Amino acid sequence: MPGARKALVVATYAYSDGGLKRLTAPQHDAESFASVLEDPAIAGFDVTMLVNEPHYVVGEAIADFYAGARSDDLTLLYFTGHGLKDDEGRLYLAMTNTRREALMFTAISGAQLNDAMDASRSRRKVLILDCCYSGAFPAGRSAKADEGVQTLERFQGKGRAVLTASDATQYAFEGDDLRGSGTSSVFTRHLVEAISSGAADLDEDGDIALDELYSYVYERVVAEMPQQRPKKQEDVDGRILVARNVNWTLPSYLQHAIDSPIAAQRLSAVDELGHLHRVGNEVVRAAVLGRLRALAADDSRSVSSGATAMLERIGTGTQPPDTVPAPRQVPVVDTAPAPAVPARAPSAPSLPSPEVPARTRGPLPDADGPVPSDVRESPPAEHGSRPSVATRTLPPILLVAGVLLTVSRFLVFEPSNDYHAIDMGWSTAGWVVQVLLPLLAALGVLLAGRGWTAHVALAAGVSAGVLLNLIGQLSMAAAVTLDPDVGYALGPAWWLILVAALVLAGAVVVAVSMPALRAHAGIGRRRWALFGGALVVAAAVGWLLVGPVSTDFGWWLHLRIAGLLLTAACLPVAVLDLAPAQRLFGLAAVTTTGIWLAASAVEGLAVQPSGSQSGPLLVTLVLALVPVGGAYLGQARPRGRTAPG
Repeated sequence: MPGARKALVVATYAYSDGGLKRLTAPQHDAESFASVLEDPAIAGFDVTMLVNEPHYVVGEAIADFYAGARSDDLTLLYFTGHGLKDDEGRLYLAMTNTRREALMFTAISGAQLNDAMDASRSRRKVLILDCCYSGAFPAGRSAKADEGVQTLERFQGKGRAVLTASDATQYAFEGDDLRGSGTSSVFTRHLVEAISSGAADLDEDGDIALDELYSYVYERVVAEMPQQRPKKQEDVDGRILVARNVNWTLPSYLQHAIDSPIAAQRLSAVDELGHLHRVGNEVVRAAVLGRLRALAADDSRSVSSGATAMLERIGTGTQPPDTVPAPRQVPVVDTAPAPAVPARAPSAPSLPSPEVPARTRGPLPDADGPVPSDVRESPPAEHGSRPSVATRTLPPILLVAGVLLTVSRFLVFEPSNDYHAIDMGWSTAGWVVQVLLPLLAALGVLLAGRGWTAHVALAAGVSAGVLLNLIGQLSMAAAVTLDPDVGYALGPAWWLILVAALVLAGAVVVAVSMPALRAHAGIGRRRWALFGGALVVAAAVGWLLVGPVSTDFGWWLHLRIAGLLLTAACLPVAVLDLAPAQRLFGLAAVTTTGIWLAASAVEGLAVQPSGSQSGPLLVTLVLALVPVGGAYLGQARPRGRTAPG
């Protein structure tokens, strides 16, 4: 039996401490968020709500909330109000009776909340904090801790996901008064909009996963308030399904294919419909079956046969979509003397009914509980969204780039001496490692992954690495040509490589336009990021200081340009907090470039293992590996998985 879905919504906007400014947004924030969470057609949570309660009431409710959770329950704790830091840097959540001079005894400490989560048996705990943070120490007195809040570091742990509206200390006390607007509505407003409208269903599978919800809200919040940067940390096995997309419709690209007058396009929609049936919820599966039945009656024999075969494979009539029970409704608790949200009347437990569509009856499928066989393949949201534009355009773009680069091998690279690329030091083995194998690998990943975000990010990263290699090759040739003492010219092969590089740049642009790769990344504060960045900087200094090989200046110049490009690409990967898809993209790019540089050095050593070039070649090998290692070190995740966007 799938676990329960429980939510505790806590809002505090009225304070007995006159120095704590009354907030105008939390009452509306909490009421809207609670409504969308407990709507059985959308999220189906059992919601308990506390408004303007003293710390001992909220503390007891939090203790009961986590202590009563079973291992397969999904728990969601939401808090909106003031967050305070004492002069030791400890975090507290302000309640209606909180006094700044006695935070330890009148507020909910972050340590208490963290301990309650640690003690809970639930393997899936979601914590959402929509707080305006401030220092609780008087003016003129410095905090002993740093100015940031570092909320994520305070709530690390297995089986939990933490979302925060911001980690910034957004206002401060002067004297006894709190200055600043103190509203915290933007984050929650976009949370409610994302869930209620279904806009956060980024992969269009009918469900809104936590990763999708965060990605959507992050972009909206940053666009509206650039100074506010939401944060996310997650260490949970499997997807956390927050809500259904009650406004789901068939993706537009798929609807266009179904409505196309061209039979081949209608036939291509059959496989896409089969995929949607595997990953979608019961609403999606019902819609898919309807479209497949219509295509089974298509006047094209190939379309009709394909749709009929798909219907047989998914077993229509023998494997109906499973329904799930509805949650029981829990009354809202609100006994505060201050104006509060009206309490919701309790309702009788709902029972599943075969006559009522599952869309309006119950909670979402439990990620750890039984899963219908036809949706068991659903991947995590970050890796499972299907960006249709990238899916359709990247394979032909990579194919065109590969053809252009292959043709360039047979054309003249430098016309004055009738040199081809191989005569300019670009060996066939080097070309295979630099261009052919990476592009084939990227194309294979795209075709095998059928457009999953992770596969697109990986393929785009490999393509970006090839692009960096080509930029180094083109730059070297251009630099040598500009030297009047050399007298070289640029032949048709150079221009064809330039066109191929522009084509690859277009592929990278298409890929990074996906939401998963567009998310804003902040500077990493982990020691791993510091160490990784230091390694990359050291490698960059090495590339600048090591002199060229006198016997082949052009070849060394090529490697030096490529090496500096590699370090420039490795530095942001090492020091930024990247989302999973961004991390995959960046590491794939620098790995591709690093492998080629290292392979070039190994090839040179194999040709002449001793002599004047052996020393610089060994240096090249080291300098190719060090920045890539720094990038991987900077993205190390020893505890939890933190994503800024």
